[in-house]
Amino acid sequence: MTPIQMLDMARLAAAKVLVPTPKPVVIQPRPEPRIAQDLSFAQRQIDIDFLCLAFPQNKRANLLQWVKPTQDACYRWGIDTFREVASFLANISVESMGLTRLEENLNYSARRMAEVWPGRYAIGGKAANGPNALAHSLAHNPEKLANNVYANRMGNGPPASGDGWRHRGFGPKQTTGKKNQQAFADAAGIPLADVPAYIRTPEGGMMSAGYYWKANNLDAKAATPGWKDDRIAVNGGTIGLAAVEAIADDLIEELLRREAMA
Repeated sequence: MTPIQMLDMARLAAAKVLVPTPKPVVIQPRPEPRIAQDLSFAQRQIDIDFLCLAFPQNKRANLLQWVKPTQDACYRWGIDTFREVASFLANISVESMGLTRLEENLNYSARRMAEVWPGRYAIGGKAANGPNALAHSLAHNPEKLANNVYANRMGNGPPASGDGWRHRGFGPKQTTGKKNQQAFADAAGIPLADVPAYIRTPEGGMMSAGYYWKANNLDAKAATPGWKDDRIAVNGGTIGLAAVEAIADDLIEELLRREAMA
């Protein structure tokens, strides 16, 4: 990973705690499509070539296992227009580094912690002052850091509960926090304890990302011009927006090319 990618990932980790917790979704996902004709045109275009365009950091052989789960998740959560499919995949690509990162990396140095969370881990709340004593005590200890930085938020208990580590970010969308993971468990009809393992599989990962999309009404964001609204709804800010725009534009161009040839 390049230094720029490392910095982007750190910024994403810091920003995601600002993303609103999804509201409970009353509507359950559709059953799996019975025949290809159930799928929209955009959904039918989700093949290995399309995923290679969406996830350029990954390898073709590895992406083969993601084709059907991606298509199924888009169908079951109603992600069906050109813009919805493009935005969904582009944002997942940036969040997960092209589906190469399905578990949050919390192995931070004290200095990096001060840069990412200055209010918590920098002397006087300013990164330029360097890391404080708490940062030094948590450095390169992912479990201790998770239990500290995610304590008493997103449905998690205090540090001693272990919830921060137990419910750290997993899956393409990096679903984080007990409350968020419980909401998905309820929608998917699985026990909360099964969520971390399930959303690291292609099927569970795409289903959890689709659930987040539906829970946050991202169809409406995708319908607006540009990709900024979508990115803010996913990330809580505009970190990674340029990459999302580039990927989404490429996907739209490919969908239009295929439509013209149909």
